[in-house]
Amino acid sequence: LEYVLYDIPSKGFVRQSFDALVEGIVKSIERAHSSLQPGSVLVNTGELLDASVNRSPTAYDNNPEEERARYAHNVDKTMILLRIISEAGKEIGVLNWFAVHGTSLNNTNQLISGDNKGAASRLMEGWLQEEASSDSSSDVHSGEQVVAAFAQANCGDVSPNILGAFCTDTGLPCEMETSTCSNRTQMCNGRGPDWPDHFASTRTIAQRQVKAAKKLHREATVAV
Repeated sequence: LEYVLYDIPSKGFVRQSFDALVEGIVKSIERAHSSLQPGSVLVNTGELLDASVNRSPTAYDNNPEEERARYAHNVDKTMILLRIISEAGKEIGVLNWFAVHGTSLNNTNQLISGDNKGAASRLMEGWLQEEASSDSSSDVHSGEQVVAAFAQANCGDVSPNILGAFCTDTGLPCEMETSTCSNRTQMCNGRGPDWPDHFASTRTIAQRQVKAAKKLHREATVAV
């Protein structure tokens, strides 16, 4: 049923979308292969506590008590980061994983967006470029792209709408067990840190991921 619900509005297979994905993936592989060079990958991990919540805590609480006792939080708050540098110390890119859905712009938004992950990527790339430009010893030149990818992790029921879910008609919290308002799911929407401005909330959750990533980036010393 889940696949059917996705297929109905798109009328099934969309050749244009498929071709765009394939073309982008192939180009990325070709560009990566043509720029192969010696280098290093450094890894670091840390916690980010203020960018995610469990959107279904009652479901989580159904897990056995002994299992829940193994974890400090009801969602994974860990960020894992890889810093990729050339043999000469040139900054090539950053790849990190942190569990949070790209739903800062909730279902009232009708624009195409990379949401908080896309915003975090752009902010991090800008920072890396500025850092490289201000470092006279760096051989990253102005205009040369440094890639920062904020990848998805085990996001399950992990929401960026950290204020919780509320009914748009009454302003009251949604029914916790069913995520409904008067038996309707359409009226139940999450609230991000800057509610009711979803764009500001997107930016804030992105900035919090970037802040954590910068710290891990600066302190990454363990080679993979």
